[in-house]
Amino acid sequence: MTANLLTTRQNYTELPVHPTAVSLARRHVAQVLTDWDRDALIDDARLVISELVTNGIKASDPSDDEIEAYGTLAGAYRRVRIGLHQTAGGVVLEAWDCNRCPPRLCRPDAEAVGGRGLLVVDTVATQWGYRWPKTGGKIVWALLGDAS
Repeated sequence: MTANLLTTRQNYTELPVHPTAVSLARRHVAQVLTDWDRDALIDDARLVISELVTNGIKASDPSDDEIEAYGTLAGAYRRVRIGLHQTAGGVVLEAWDCNRCPPRLCRPDAEAVGGRGLLVVDTVATQWGYRWPKTGGKIVWALLGDAS
């Protein structure tokens, strides 16, 4: 998260590395923003968290080598964590995954099936970025609303 943002409230949850995590994240974000009286940000926040969690799931998916070595449960204990931080003018959404590779903003051609997630985040968010926490993995964050 950017250092110049003063957060007033925080909320965190952990989700399984599973396709259902995306809908769980959307519901969780909507509920937290409703509780924080930030209803105006819900639609954008649901869209952004969907993209961040989808990317986190892809980044946390076990490799073919891991599946071969450890069986189908190789990724069973992997998680994606999301965080919300209320700021004076908006909210910061975060998604943590276990992969250290930085996210890449792509511009896929019209026929590409995927690869537009961060392009959506870049369009909707006021700012976005990533960082590597000391505990490992990476956190991709997006600010919605003012950067005050």
